[in-house]
Amino acid sequence: MRGFMIAADRSGSGKTTLTRALIYALMEKGVDVIPFKCGPDYIDPMYHSLISGKRGHNLDTFFTDHDRTKRLFAREMGSVRENSIAIVEGVMGLYDGLGGFSAEGSSYDLADALEMPIVLCVNARGAAQTLIALISGILSFDKSRLIRAIFLNQVSDGFYPVLKKRIEQAFGIPVIGHFPADQGIELASRHLGLLRPWDIDIRKDQARLSQISMDRIDINRLLSIGEMPDIKEPSFEPAGKRAVIAIARDRAFDFFYSENELVLSDKGAHIVYFSPLSDKKLPEGIAGIILPGGYPELYADQLKDNQEICGQIRDALRSGMPLLAECGGYMYLHESIGGSGPLVSVLDGDVHDCGKSLRFGYLTCSDRGHFFVKEGKEIRGHEFHYYDTKDNGDGAVVTKPGSGRVRRAGFCGSRSFMSFMHFYYPSYPDFAGHFLKEAASYAAGKGL
Repeated sequence: MRGFMIAADRSGSGKTTLTRALIYALMEKGVDVIPFKCGPDYIDPMYHSLISGKRGHNLDTFFTDHDRTKRLFAREMGSVRENSIAIVEGVMGLYDGLGGFSAEGSSYDLADALEMPIVLCVNARGAAQTLIALISGILSFDKSRLIRAIFLNQVSDGFYPVLKKRIEQAFGIPVIGHFPADQGIELASRHLGLLRPWDIDIRKDQARLSQISMDRIDINRLLSIGEMPDIKEPSFEPAGKRAVIAIARDRAFDFFYSENELVLSDKGAHIVYFSPLSDKKLPEGIAGIILPGGYPELYADQLKDNQEICGQIRDALRSGMPLLAECGGYMYLHESIGGSGPLVSVLDGDVHDCGKSLRFGYLTCSDRGHFFVKEGKEIRGHEFHYYDTKDNGDGAVVTKPGSGRVRRAGFCGSRSFMSFMHFYYPSYPDFAGHFLKEAASYAAGKGL
């Protein structure tokens, strides 16, 4: 099994740019790239998917313990071809986990769980000997000796050979390449993260990265450090078909983990997709709806104009059809977003922009009625939103794991869970199991 993680000393050091470049470069050499992202992120995997032609995946040691994380990884890697390699893009600084100081949820904790080599990407702009001191400090925390290569970002072509020689002499670790500064290869961002792939000219992006990378990254040296222990692919018996589930998927609703769909399929869901932006009716024969997160605020007028699908969703929910709605999907269920409506209107009020991040970070959660999450258990996820409503419900108990602060939020019943929260189903698969049980009951009652 082969793979490596792209990690960095901090956010903004160039992980995403390097990951994109390496996927392009490896694919040009005929290598089959399997992309992963460390942590709760939706947009980086979109780039991974578009470049590699495979759906991006998320792994996170806060969401799942080491054993389950390894099983999720092995499930994607177990049946791949011999020339395949995993690329895992890290998150924040290499050792920054839960609350900033815990190992849990950090890039290093994930690499350690998988026994995966790390390529350390550091921003070398304006530094020389101090950069060597920085690298020395980072290496001193590497107890499992996982850092196998170094990449230098924002260093001139002329100075790079000097830095490379000094670093390799100091640490005996290969420096596999560099990017010069100000080459127009960094991605722009908006409030919830990077611009999505369709917000930029992806062909121009690929051309720039390929040109800049061609003579500046030693791909053969990189491949030589990518060996890692095999992880046995888990065996499982997927359930028989229980219900047809419609998941919204378009440019307004595109924040949903592929691992969530895997859990739903394992539990017996037959998944179909629909677009609240363009479809006039829901798919035939469905027994449940999932409205993921996304950027509905960017498409509020278009969503408002499609009253046919708004009415179909509203009628389905009033008939008792089970529903899961996260963040953007939850916003869509209200009367309006930023005054633009009517929308689905099963929840009262307008969803308005507060101009700042309201809630951010990891959480654990259980519904107060213990329909979706049994008493004493929890599902794990995260929040990140700038929009808010007058009433966010009190149907679930939400805990911030860093501070232990507890609050109530969400609209939860036996057949629905609607809130600003995003959930990672592998952290508690029975959450999806309950939803599908209710969907199967609905289907039986309707003769579907």
